[in-house]
Amino acid sequence: MSRRAVTPVLIASLLTGGAATSAHPQEEPARLQVSSSVKTVAAAPLSVLPKAPPQAGERELCSQFIVTPRSNAGRQVAAAGWAVTGEARIGQFQAVSFAGRFVQGTSGSCEVAAGNVGLFEGEGLRAVVYTRKDAARSIGRVVPFGADALRLWDGDLLPQPLADLQVEGEASLSIVPLAPLEAFCDGRSLVPNVYGQPVTRAREALRQLGWKPVKGPVPDHPASREAALIERGVVEGEACSGTGFGFCSYAYARPEATLSLVTVGDADDPVVSSYDPRCRSERDDPVRR
Repeated sequence: MSRRAVTPVLIASLLTGGAATSAHPQEEPARLQVSSSVKTVAAAPLSVLPKAPPQAGERELCSQFIVTPRSNAGRQVAAAGWAVTGEARIGQFQAVSFAGRFVQGTSGSCEVAAGNVGLFEGEGLRAVVYTRKDAARSIGRVVPFGADALRLWDGDLLPQPLADLQVEGEASLSIVPLAPLEAFCDGRSLVPNVYGQPVTRAREALRQLGWKPVKGPVPDHPASREAALIERGVVEGEACSGTGFGFCSYAYARPEATLSLVTVGDADDPVVSSYDPRCRSERDDPVRR
């Protein structure tokens, strides 16, 4: 697709992954304005939600990535045949992430494709956030991020954050690159954006923000991955999986919180795929990322 302006009619085509549907754009511009400074993610005003693609792939086998809609907007999306993957409020708007195709992977993973985020005011659709056709990643789900923002995650087999959506004004939102820091525990704990970074670099970024590595158990075998990580100075490794995606887990701590970090892959310096902070006063209510 060329770099010309994307009209709402073309958005309908992007949503379904095929020919444009009978959805029509609003005659009047939507009151909600959404700008984007992320090259692969865009938004356009849309007042009618197109129907979902007729072929949903392995949707039933990926049901763990689908949520039961709680909002009227979410139920409206589900009624159009889409699978709702997340719901969250941002300002006066209700955001609903939804997808049209699913492909099951190994180790309980699924690829989520034809993903988008609908932005509703009440029950009226105002805009849709989507990834451009030349983007390598699709939107998988949306989750709350801070006080007035949402985080868009991709739909890859191993999901990674894609962009942030934040409030700019009463009727204005912006799609921006990932925030460099994320605050937890009433702002007392800061976690840097270490997604996709080698663990040796990630642990240094954590150290600079006061996170101390928690020494892991002694490896069962001197030739194990845990032992190899210790040789690289990564003493906080807890366990590594010998199959599947090759996950390894690590532990860090601050006075008010603990942090479990996970890497993926069998490289000597594996990269971060996720983290899970827990405030010490909220151990039974973790905030998962």
